Amino acid sequence: MTGSDRLAAVPHPPVPRPPLADRITPRQLLAVDAAAAVAAMLVITFGLRVVNGPRFVMPTASVAAVTAAATLPVAVRRLWPLPVLAVVTVAVAALTAVGRAPLTSDLMLGMAIYMAAVRLPRTAAVVSLVAAEAAIVAGLLTAAATAHTQNVMLHSMLAAAAMWFVGYGVRERRRYRAGLAEQAAQRQRAEAEHARHARQEERLRIARELHDVLAHTLSVVTVQAGVGRRVGAARPAETMRALRAVEEASRGALDELRRLLCLLRSDEPGGPRGPGGPGGAAPGLAPAPGLGDLDSLAAMVRDAGTPVLVDVTGDVTALPPAASLTAYRIVQEALTNIVRHAPGAEATVRAGIGPAGVRIEVTDTGRTPRAAGPPGGGEGHGIAGMRERAAIFGGTVAAGVLPGGGFRVAAFLPVAVPYVPGGAAGRVA
Repeated sequence: MTGSDRLAAVPHPPVPRPPLADRITPRQLLAVDAAAAVAAMLVITFGLRVVNGPRFVMPTASVAAVTAAATLPVAVRRLWPLPVLAVVTVAVAALTAVGRAPLTSDLMLGMAIYMAAVRLPRTAAVVSLVAAEAAIVAGLLTAAATAHTQNVMLHSMLAAAAMWFVGYGVRERRRYRAGLAEQAAQRQRAEAEHARHARQEERLRIARELHDVLAHTLSVVTVQAGVGRRVGAARPAETMRALRAVEEASRGALDELRRLLCLLRSDEPGGPRGPGGPGGAAPGLAPAPGLGDLDSLAAMVRDAGTPVLVDVTGDVTALPPAASLTAYRIVQEALTNIVRHAPGAEATVRAGIGPAGVRIEVTDTGRTPRAAGPPGGGEGHGIAGMRERAAIFGGTVAAGVLPGGGFRVAAFLPVAVPYVPGGAAGRVA
């Protein structure tokens, strides 16, 4: 049984049903409002009673019209909350003035003012409450002046105020929940953007590492293969040297790629494993190259037919590994460009490590014509990659043609290191 089958076989708890208020559709809500409005209109208009047997009275036309105005508009309160509240309030106030405002009319007024408090803006909702209470007060004063007083004089006002506060509380809670949902959505967008940016940075780092490894090695392999092809029959010893250089360069590139791939898989359970099995030492996890490895780099370039002079001053071991790797990659890319664009030119590498940072200068004599750059113009990916690496440490890279011929790459990495005059100074290859 596969992992997906086992996961499918695991019993999952049932998904809880959402609340009833979330399952009712807008059309169903309108139907409920319409049914409540019609029922209230029949009760108020005909004075229906079920105590001691069903009874009803026939109202006059004016009373029927006012009761219809106080109840039927509630059916569309979700569509037009403010007009419905205005009509219902005036009708309830009129019924209050003539002493025919039962509790059922308070229910209609409460439903109308509740929806106004939920849907209207805060200022309009407050104004609607004040206007409704004022209309009810006017109806009560009219009833008192015409001797149509009721047993409970303030029930309509209390019902309107209570339902308004309930609706306003629901409105604020919905705004609060909407704000939380918006914040959650913003956090998700920010996390997605951060993850996308991290992926881009990782892709850029991988592309930079692959470019530094493959571009240098393939340039050496190309030059040595060309040498072997030209002198294969006449000078077999030199051909063997070229093939040996191709073999060494290819093996070094494979080791670099293996190390990079192992680092990319370092988050797997148990970590990267070597060929010796679990716990074995993987060749790809060898220490990353640094300025201390410039001798081997220069030897590889010399095998490609480019004389290299290396001069390193300062304590190489005091550099942080990341800064040392960055300096190494800058020198590697500069020498790769010399092998590729100025084969046969003499190269000079100078690296100085001091308290202010690391200064690197790679120059060549440019005895042969230098390629102008990529076909589309510009500097190509190599120099751009150097600048990106130096920018990580806040450093700079300058590259350009020398006045007397040749090319120069100068880089500075402001990495604070203790300067030891007798450390690894004066090492010249």
